[in-house]
Amino acid sequence: MIGYGHAMSERDADFDTSRSTAEFRAFAERSATEAEQPWSMRVPGRKVAILAGIVVGAAIVLAIIAIVVLNV
Repeated sequence: MIGYGHAMSERDADFDTSRSTAEFRAFAERSATEAEQPWSMRVPGRKVAILAGIVVGAAIVLAIIAIVVLNV
């Protein structure tokens, strides 16, 4: 081991490199599939429309409150 003052042989270095490469590839494959998961959700269009309506309604109410407060 390097930390204990022993020299690493070329075979040990190749093994560590291969192992690190395999670990990285496994991580990259997991990350790629996890990154796609949020986009794979299927939400009915009606629910999206309801949520958008709520957001727009809240924005209108806040705009009216701001106009009333600023004109006082």
